[in-house]
Amino acid sequence: MPRRTMIRAGILFAILPWFAISCGTKTATQPGLSESITSMPAPEQFLTSAQGESRELLINGHPTPIEWNIAGSPTFVLMHGEGGAGDYYMSIRSVWSTDRFGAPSSMYFLLQWPDLSASVLERPMVNDSVDILDDQGNLLVDCRDKTDSLGNVVPGNDVLLRPTSWHRSNLEEDEVVVEIFSDSLGSYPADNWRWGAATTDPVFPSSTVEFANAANDGDSLGQFTHPAAGVMEDRYDVGAGPVDDEGRLCFIENFTLYPNGIVPNFIAGKGSRDTRLNRGHPVAYTIWYYVRQQLTACDSLNPVRIDDSGVRDKTWNPGDYVPSYMLIFPTGSQFDVLARGGWDAGKWNLEIRRKLATPWPDDVELVPGQTYMMRVTVYDASSTRASRSALLPLKLKLR
Repeated sequence: MPRRTMIRAGILFAILPWFAISCGTKTATQPGLSESITSMPAPEQFLTSAQGESRELLINGHPTPIEWNIAGSPTFVLMHGEGGAGDYYMSIRSVWSTDRFGAPSSMYFLLQWPDLSASVLERPMVNDSVDILDDQGNLLVDCRDKTDSLGNVVPGNDVLLRPTSWHRSNLEEDEVVVEIFSDSLGSYPADNWRWGAATTDPVFPSSTVEFANAANDGDSLGQFTHPAAGVMEDRYDVGAGPVDDEGRLCFIENFTLYPNGIVPNFIAGKGSRDTRLNRGHPVAYTIWYYVRQQLTACDSLNPVRIDDSGVRDKTWNPGDYVPSYMLIFPTGSQFDVLARGGWDAGKWNLEIRRKLATPWPDDVELVPGQTYMMRVTVYDASSTRASRSALLPLKLKLR
């Protein structure tokens, strides 16, 4: 999203390919803003052709008109910049679905907003000084113990594990927070869902055929209905700020802090799973918990560089980094909200799905026919610089 104030008179062209400009109009104009969002009723599975082929509205970060035209015209929402962020318009579409028997099922959202670049790293750890080889290919760091001429053991170099060899970058991920309040007045409690391009988006289901222990780890949930969907951090707010719902989060810190610095705990393992590592995400910004590998003084090869065919020297070099979080599948109520973001041509597309009613007491139940208040906040690679909507009525239209 823009990092300076802009776009008060119109939307970015990044959004325009989805929406037609009036006949004869050469430039974009400010859309007619709606003060509310209407969630349209639709079946969970819908027909895609005259032959009656059925298809589910997939949560995969790649919205298509054949999926989202059932939501009707989008609502354009003014996102007001705070803390130095820019003003712009977000497009919101919403559907609430019924199952094959007509019973209320799930709530869907499609959020689209302009962003000049995607930020998919959350404060990675950066190598300040460790260089394994010099320019001529000579070994600079040798971790192996040696015996000197007097028979004394000389320990190898442990520079890779020294806190002074690393620092934590200020680079942050793109984030979205969706709040849904309990009624049409905007009353608490409220559901609070947080999506992070690095910390939640890559977490999506595994196949029990591909990974035999997937069912035991609980990571097979949704592998057939939404095989490419990640999750959102699910939180509950009673008015004093959001608190995490019951269950394990989908991200774990991957570092140990010391008074004089920081050291990564794990790097991405490169074993038999390497081609399927992190469910298709590059190891450059994701370390999957199930294929982690302890960082040791003798890990001379950087797995980020190993995946880069354009780099000849695959060893550690100053400026290399390690992701600060490992990803793992959540448990309990933390697995309620599915989401996946896709960035393309200067625009984020974020698809979201949650059951209208869950078995957990820390979730707001959404009832067809009722109106709730909703608010969206987008963070542009910053935890302080945000663009936020006003409180918006969200009406679940009856069939």
